[in-house]
Amino acid sequence: SPSLTSITHGFRAAIQRCPRPVLAVPDQAAPLTRVLLAYDGSPKANEALFIATYITGKWNIPLVIVSVEEAGLDAEKIAESANAYVEGHGQRARKVVKQGRVGEIIMDTIHNEGCDLLLIGGYGRSSLVSVVLGSTVDNILMDIKIPALICR
Repeated sequence: SPSLTSITHGFRAAIQRCPRPVLAVPDQAAPLTRVLLAYDGSPKANEALFIATYITGKWNIPLVIVSVEEAGLDAEKIAESANAYVEGHGQRARKVVKQGRVGEIIMDTIHNEGCDLLLIGGYGRSSLVSVVLGSTVDNILMDIKIPALICR
């Protein structure tokens, strides 16, 4: 049987080659009640922001924006810029800003906030760095129990 590493590599390759967002559903999907946007201010995260704002506005469901302090990133400022975009479209969002390992913070926020859909920009690092270190998206997809929309 194929190893988990080869499956992950194949899924990563498919996502990286796809010009559109990819919806990964690990199990059975449930009705949406709360959406989590993992936001770092990158162009791919901006695409996720636009989709999250549309989905939560269209279906009138709460949005949570999580930003994680990393070297050189002001997560509070980044989360505030996403929140300003959401508010500019007549909606509200709850901001969560934390420091730590990005994947762990995202998974903890999914659990703590009761989110049932994750929107995230995918594969921002170079291919070599992702192969050596793994990517946040790969790590999340290994453990996530809710659907994730990965924006490319």
